[in-house]
Amino acid sequence: MIGSDGVKDCMARAKQLSFLAPEFKKPRKMFGGDLLKNSNAKVRRPIETKLPLHLVLRSDKSLMRLPKHFDFVDETVSQTCKRYGIKLYEYANVGNHLHLLIRVPNRRLWAAFIRELSGRIAYRLKFKWLKRPFTRIVDGWRKAYKEAKRYVVINGMEADGYATRHEINFIRNFKDFWENADLV
Repeated sequence: MIGSDGVKDCMARAKQLSFLAPEFKKPRKMFGGDLLKNSNAKVRRPIETKLPLHLVLRSDKSLMRLPKHFDFVDETVSQTCKRYGIKLYEYANVGNHLHLLIRVPNRRLWAAFIRELSGRIAYRLKFKWLKRPFTRIVDGWRKAYKEAKRYVVINGMEADGYATRHEINFIRNFKDFWENADLV
């Protein structure tokens, strides 16, 4: 930039400050599980009432798929969701952990829901949960929701013994190849 005296101005332009200071950052999308280093969380669990939530509850024993407990766990999940107005989109009992794809109508219902669900299952099956519940906000109703739902279904298929992860990935890769192949 040339000043009024015809000499180049050596001052660098000041960088514009960002409105989004660290205090205004978007909330994280995940919470719980291995993300917590100790038992005392320092921030609130992110809950989005208009988007789906992927919930994982992991136990220290693989008891939830045993025939004597399987129906109890399934009924407890569906009854607890219904009691608290939680919409259950997909569910998989993998034995030592549960996957749920849900939508929570408000934060207060979340606390009561997770307390009752985890408490009833742990009390009846006499085990403890390894970590605090892991949740991830599914960021959107199209592609992200479809992927989260597929992930829960695949976990259920593996637990039921229909296919291994390797076989499912092979089928998915073959399907992607076949759909994208330029065949004459």
